[in-house]
Amino acid sequence: MTSPTQRPGGAVELLVFGFGTSVAMWFSGYLARLPGIEAPSPVLGGLLLFCLAAGGWVAGCQGSGGLRLGLRAGLVTAALNLLVLGSLLADGQAGGLSPSVALWLPGSFLATAAIVGGGAAAGAASQPSQRSLPSPPEARDWPFWFAAVAAVATLLLLIVGGVVTSHKAGLAVVDWPNSFGSNMFLFPLSRMTGGVYYEHAHRLFGSLVGLTTVALAVVVYISDRREWLRRFSLLAVAAVIGQGILGGLRVTGRLTLSADPAQTAPNLTLAVVHGVFGQVFFGMVVAVAVFLSATFRSGAEPVTRRSAGTDRSLSALFTIVLLVQLVLGAIQRHLAQGLLIHISLAVVVLGLAFACGSRAAGLYRDLPVLRNTGLLLSAAIALQVSLGILAVVAIGVESGPAGPAAWQVALRAAHQATGAVLLACAVSLAIWTRRLATPPPETS
Repeated sequence: MTSPTQRPGGAVELLVFGFGTSVAMWFSGYLARLPGIEAPSPVLGGLLLFCLAAGGWVAGCQGSGGLRLGLRAGLVTAALNLLVLGSLLADGQAGGLSPSVALWLPGSFLATAAIVGGGAAAGAASQPSQRSLPSPPEARDWPFWFAAVAAVATLLLLIVGGVVTSHKAGLAVVDWPNSFGSNMFLFPLSRMTGGVYYEHAHRLFGSLVGLTTVALAVVVYISDRREWLRRFSLLAVAAVIGQGILGGLRVTGRLTLSADPAQTAPNLTLAVVHGVFGQVFFGMVVAVAVFLSATFRSGAEPVTRRSAGTDRSLSALFTIVLLVQLVLGAIQRHLAQGLLIHISLAVVVLGLAFACGSRAAGLYRDLPVLRNTGLLLSAAIALQVSLGILAVVAIGVESGPAGPAAWQVALRAAHQATGAVLLACAVSLAIWTRRLATPPPETS
């Protein structure tokens, strides 16, 4: 049997730590800068430096290159951070970049590489001989781990988008792809306050996920020979581009660079589509991760089980019903309609999730991936039902003059994010039941 993989060298390993460190930095910085938190600059700076050092430490502990890997991963992280560096160096008065960019640009690359590299050297020095480990770094499944980084980044983007929706800040920035007439990547940080911060941070994080998705397609092409998976990774790239355009047209209603609200026509229908398609895209990235996993790529034949046919049908039905439920949830969030239908269908989702999760965990104890997916699904549905009940309570609580309370925003964002996790579980279970189990042949 021909292996579906090929050796990509250290390139994918480098991307795992470079992109992973950037994702951790961006989300940590996003949380620290949230209105109401607004951590002082020294605290924010210290947090970001910690993320860099921690990313380097993990690379040193888990990777194969030590200091050299850390330095290279740091350069990747610095390059990705250029997407936000422009906002820090933008001249809010004259427009464009501050003259200090000539110092900051090379300085950011040198400092980032040094910090990540130092962390990697320290991490590597703290470990035993890597060749004595059961799974040395060069044998690790780096393409899968990069897909996992992409999936985490997408999930975090969904959380950031949920905060935008909860604050009703989707129209805080009146134009697209510019921001108040400025290049999106040069919009000054000093002007990112209130609703503008929520929406603009969402746009920036979306650009990071877009680049990560492009990199994921490259990883698939250099590490995997399966043509159908290569095409699917390109479909994911098309999907993330389409998702970005949907988000922009939700604000402007048509393709225009005008920053005049009179020249735009915000579209709530596209807001619903944008919200749902974001979760579908997350499911696509999770599917790529499953396809790249060592278990899926192994040459092992699926086991024969009488329950396999039923479980394949149940997992497919659950995925379809869950997608319908996600559409209803998006309609409720954006249009404040359909709550009773959403609650009613939740009972069906609960029943199907319980059936799929309990069967996967109980009938496939000898198949760890199926069993663990079933357990995760069961835990996720329990959490989602609890969050859903609390979200209904939150809907009945009037927001103050400053908008919804922090607990209301956190609750709604968590409910939306857990819905995405449920979809990831459903997609994974549907794939695994077809890969690992097969019904016995029919006898005449």
